[in-house]
Formats: sequence, C-alpha cells, structure tokens
Amino acid sequence: MSEKSTFSSVITNRGFLNLWINQILVQLSYNSLNFALIIWVFKLTDSNSAVSALLFAVYLPAVIFGLFTGVLVDLIDRKKIIMAINILLACAFFSLIFLKGSFPAILVITFFVNALGQFYAPAEASAIPLIVKKNQLITANSLFSATLYISFLLGFGIAGPLLNHLGINFVFTLEGVFMLVAFLLSLVFPSIVTEPEAQGKKLLMALKKRKYTDIKEIGLAEMLLTIKLIKGKLQLLSSIVILAGVQMVIGVLAVLLPGFLEKSLQIKATDASYILIGPLGLGIIIGGIILSKIGNKLIKRKLVSRAILFGGLLFFLVGIAPLISPAIRYFRHPRPVPFFYQPPLSKVLILGSFLLGMAMVSILVPTQTVLQESTPESARGKVFSVLGVVMSAFSLVPVLLSGVLADIFGVTPIFIALGGIIMLVGVFGLKPSIFFTKSELPFKIREFLGLGHWEGE
Repeated sequence: MSEKSTFSSVITNRGFLNLWINQILVQLSYNSLNFALIIWVFKLTDSNSAVSALLFAVYLPAVIFGLFTGVLVDLIDRKKIIMAINILLACAFFSLIFLKGSFPAILVITFFVNALGQFYAPAEASAIPLIVKKNQLITANSLFSATLYISFLLGFGIAGPLLNHLGINFVFTLEGVFMLVAFLLSLVFPSIVTEPEAQGKKLLMALKKRKYTDIKEIGLAEMLLTIKLIKGKLQLLSSIVILAGVQMVIGVLAVLLPGFLEKSLQIKATDASYILIGPLGLGIIIGGIILSKIGNKLIKRKLVSRAILFGGLLFFLVGIAPLISPAIRYFRHPRPVPFFYQPPLSKVLILGSFLLGMAMVSILVPTQTVLQESTPESARGKVFSVLGVVMSAFSLVPVLLSGVLADIFGVTPIFIALGGIIMLVGVFGLKPSIFFTKSELPFKIREFLGLGHWEGE
C-alpha cells in the first residue's frame, strides 16, 4: 500500500522545500523587476516606444532559446544550473543600481535576465520528479503552480508601493538580496542529474564542436516534430493561437499601461499595483473558484468566445473612459496624481480589472485544458516548449508596433482599437457565419466551429 501524500510530507522533504523557496524568491524578484523596469523606463524616456523595446528584450530570449532549453537542462546537473542562475541574477540586479540611467544598458540586462529565466523554468520543473516520491508529484506540482501565479501577482503588486515609497534602488537591492539568499539555499540542494536522451547527446556534441549547422538542424527537427503533431488538429492549433493571443495582449497592455495611466488618466503609473494588479488577481482567483464549480457543465468553445468578447468590451470601455470623464476635462494643469485623487476613474479601473481577471481565467483554463487533453503525454513537453516560443514570437511585432503607434496617435486610440479587435475575435467564435458563408470554409473547420451556425441545427 503506497504512502498517502500530504502537504506536510512534501514540505518536510528538505530538497523540495529548498527548491520551492528558491522558486518563490526567483519569481518574486523576476516579476517585481519587470514591473519596476516598465515604469522606470517610461519615466526615464517619456516614450511608449522605449517601453516596447524593453518588452521586446523580455520576449526575445524565449524565441531564441526556447526550443533548446528543455534539451540542454538534461545535459547538466540541475543543482549547478540553479546555483549559476541565482548568482548571475543577483549580479544583474545589483548592477542596475549603477546602470539605471542608461537605457541601452537596461535593455541588455533585461535580455540577460530573461535569457536566464528560460533555463531556470525547465531546470526547476524537471528537478521536481527527481527530488520527491512518485505519490507526492501532484501535491508538489500543485504547490509550484500556485506559488508561480501568486508570486507573479505579488511581484507586480509590491513593486509599485516600493517604487513610490522607497525608490528604484531599494527595489534592485531587495531583488539582489533575494537572489543571494536563493543562491545560499541552492548550495544544499542534492545533485540532480539524469541521463540525456539521444537528441540531447547530439546537441552536446554540436555545442562542444561548435557545429552551428547541427544546432540549427536539432532546433528545426524539434519544430517539425511538433508541427507534425499539431497538423490537422484544430483543437490543438486553436488553443495555441488563443494562448499566444493572450500573451500578445498582455505584452501590448504592459507597453500601453504607463502612458495610459499618466497621460490619459492623470494617475501615477506606480499606482497600477493598487487599481489594476490587485483587482486583476482577485478576479482570477474568484473566477477560478467559480469555474472549478461549474466549468464542466459549460461548452468550452462558447465559454472562451464569450470571455474574449467580454474582455474586448472591457478594453473598449476603459479606453473611452478618459474621453468621457469630467475629471480629465477640467484638469487645468494635467499631471499624474495618486489614484485616490481620481475616484471615478479609479473605480472604473478597479472594477474593470477585476472583471478582466475573471474573463482571463475563463479563457486560459478551458484553453489549457483542451491543449492538455489533445496532446499525447509523451509529446506534451515538446508542445508546451514550442507553445512558449510561439507565444513570445507572436508578441514581438505587436509589442514593438503598439509603442510606436501610441507615440504617434496617443495611447487612448490604441486601447479602443485593441478592444474592438478582441471583440471581433469573440464574435467570430460565437457567430462565425457573420464572417464566412458555408461554401467558404472546409467541412472540418465548420464542424469545429459548430455546424449549426450554417445549417440551422
């Protein structure tokens, strides 16, 4: 009879506990850094295009390294990988204290930090099955998944108040200290080594001999294998496109956020922690609880389409808020102020963010479920690896373009246009017959979208 897995039995595993605390420290530091730099770069340059360049540096490492990291971490002791990443992140965070006035230096460090993140995630995830018992895997993975999202919300949530009250140097110092603590914890990790598969050995030899053509071939082989798996599976393909689209919207939102708050709404960008991140997180949590109760009774395609339509409507309404708000109209000397000086707009943002959180979880959970159900267990790692690359690649051009367009036309029109486009996607999911006649789409696609849209069933 197998031993029952409990929370306490997993936590008392010293190797897991150290790895878990290491994850919390890394994720808190990583997420608070990204938020702090978005606000800092906007204040440093007063340019949406500069924020676009910053987000480009965040996403680019996933496109470059995403296909290889899963293979590479199998070649090296995970303990050494995590130790190296912890100390290198500490150095990167401390260096920002002295280089924060140089925009090019910030871009280089941002790229470096996010490149390290590409190696940290698979090293950490692949280490879990090696340090806990088989019957403890579900509990261990649940803890890691929960803290991943909580650390994201906390990291973004605390960065604003810290910036407001203690300054950017304190944020960089705190993150550096967290990484030093994480490094010390990693010293007592057990050695975590596995035998690499044939593809991993081939990549190792190519790296040693600097055969760049072989490295390219391995990357292409991984992509072609995954494309072959996805080909013809509309559920799988649509799930990847939706998840990539959500990532793109989040990236564009991050670019537009500082300028929208400070220039359109006259609210301090650092207050996004209070009026956007907090309510968004609460919406995700409450939406997730509701979805867990009734999600199985709903048709996934309709749920996702309605959530996309609703999310687009929220973007549109928030976008037009500064055009109809009397608080903006009568501001004699426009300047960003704390959110509590703008109660009508702040209430709109808080409610909108909460509802957006509920919409997001209604898109992400069913879509990820379909993706997992449609993927063979043996190939799931490869599919999710390619998904990460696609999501980042899909975001690069829109992220760059949104900043440039915002500098030319202003942030408000971009918000309104984005809301309109998202609403159209939601309407297409619900009523595809508005956009295409029966003869314009193959039977398989019409069947996937629901034959009743064309055949009156």
